Amino acid sequence: MTSIKPIYTALIPGELDDGILYISKEYQCAIHLCCCGCGREVVTPLDQKGWKLTEKDGMVTLSPSIGSFNLPCRSHYFIRNDDVVWC
Repeated sequence: MTSIKPIYTALIPGELDDGILYISKEYQCAIHLCCCGCGREVVTPLDQKGWKLTEKDGMVTLSPSIGSFNLPCRSHYFIRNDDVVWC
């Protein structure tokens, strides 16, 4: 996967789609399926101890990087301006 589409929602849906970053400002979190394609959910809390979401021109950036080191795939990537940048 090389890009991800942000969708703002109050509640996270029960089933997630590939390539979508679901963002809930109300619950201060974002969730997506791992960008490697393994199908595992990746939750990123948006708070002082978690990730920071930056919006610009309709695109989003999450920082710091997303390291799925607890998942079997061990994926590591950034989401920058809707692009998936692999480490």
